[in-house]
Amino acid sequence: MSDQVSLNADVRTESGKKFAKRLRYRGQLPAVVYGEDSAPVACSVDYRTLSDLLKAHGRNAIISLSAGDMSHSTIIKDIQYHPVRGEILHVDFHRIDLTRKIVVEVPVHATGLAVGVRIGEGILEQMLHELEVECLPTDIPDNIEIDVSDLDIGDSLHVSDIVIDSDDLSIVTESDRTVFAVAAPALVIEEEEEVEDEEGLVAEGEEGEEMQEPELIERGRRRDDDEEGDE
Repeated sequence: MSDQVSLNADVRTESGKKFAKRLRYRGQLPAVVYGEDSAPVACSVDYRTLSDLLKAHGRNAIISLSAGDMSHSTIIKDIQYHPVRGEILHVDFHRIDLTRKIVVEVPVHATGLAVGVRIGEGILEQMLHELEVECLPTDIPDNIEIDVSDLDIGDSLHVSDIVIDSDDLSIVTESDRTVFAVAAPALVIEEEEEVEDEEGLVAEGEEGEEMQEPELIERGRRRDDDEEGDE
């Protein structure tokens, strides 16, 4: 279930790209707290502290955010990343009521080895990596594990096939969405390799034919026999 952690923030009155750039230069991240019918609060948080929090507790951690003389129970709603460097640029916190259900995205993990992969050498494909679930903030699971052991080649598992053993949590992602599927093994086409002699030239004639793969030799022989029959 979701961890509950604390994070300090500084209320800010300035905004704009130049100000945000100065914040990041000082190791701070621009952020906004909104939701629960209250006015948004612009603030900033320490970059390294937030990064460590995400690594240790994940995106669905319940964060007690202290900003000035205000304290909010929040959850991270959105994180903006730099498209190239991947560093965090901005974060949105959403105020929550711990007694009211919310909708969040939870990671999906496969367990077991699909029979189509184990026996048929198929390929397990994952179409959805997260599912939207509705529950109380304190009941948010770390992930949803789905057993794919029975999936054979051509089989697929949809959201409607997932059984949640909890009355406190429900999946709100569309029921017809595919989560996992097992595809047929990819065809591997082996190219005929040219056999080079010691001087780096392609061998020709009978010596070259003797150095080819047996299947290719057999193909060649069949072609010769057909030609002799035509004569």
